[in-house]
Amino acid sequence: MDKKEIIICDECGSEFLKGTSKMMKLCPECSHYLYGYPNCNHVFKNGKCIYCYWNGSESDYIKSLKL
Repeated sequence: MDKKEIIICDECGSEFLKGTSKMMKLCPECSHYLYGYPNCNHVFKNGKCIYCYWNGSESDYIKSLKL
């Protein structure tokens, strides 16, 4: 698996680095809130996480889970 391949999360629509999530079609953030997988320890620089490339997007459903 190529860790540098950028794909789009099916839930939030953010780009993320393929090898940074336990799920193929979900970014680390969404896979964490939907299925309990470990999340990335996000550090943002220029609007993207330097580790997983997530841009901070959240679907309405993920936002409702965080309330």
